[in-house]
Amino acid sequence: QVNTDPMRSERGFLEVVVPPSIIDARTSTDIVVKEGSPVNLTCEAQGSPRPKIMWKREDGAMIRYNAHWVCNGGEMSTVDGNSLAFPSAARAHVGEYLCIASNGIPPSISKRIVLRVQFAPMIWVQNQLEYAVIGRNVSLHCKTESYPQAIHFWRFSNGTSIQPGLKYRV
Repeated sequence: QVNTDPMRSERGFLEVVVPPSIIDARTSTDIVVKEGSPVNLTCEAQGSPRPKIMWKREDGAMIRYNAHWVCNGGEMSTVDGNSLAFPSAARAHVGEYLCIASNGIPPSISKRIVLRVQFAPMIWVQNQLEYAVIGRNVSLHCKTESYPQAIHFWRFSNGTSIQPGLKYRV
């Protein structure tokens, strides 16, 4: 306002902008769940204007959904919104997820959330039957997949444990 005769005044508006910051107390931490359990990762941010949240996998892989409403056969590169929910956790969901908050005011900010899914061991044996020459060594091989990592051991069909490096007569 200018005190002249006549008085002159102008109105102005000041908008204060604030870059986004993630509210840790209202954001998920690393999580381990059992296969088949529901999972809901959440992320909240503050700033002005209000930040938008986007989720993506840290490794760049697609986010896999097992819901009928998702396009592209249940896979998306990003998901918008404060939560990332999986109604039934599976091995395909294991990984590191980034919650990214942005509001057009640099810098955007992200938080890394690790999701691990516990599942029972799966065993693959390439050769169901191994032949050996009497008196010679034989190696038995199998592959397993589980989380947490499985403990491996071998037994004869009668239940006796097989110790690595020892010789047995069969």
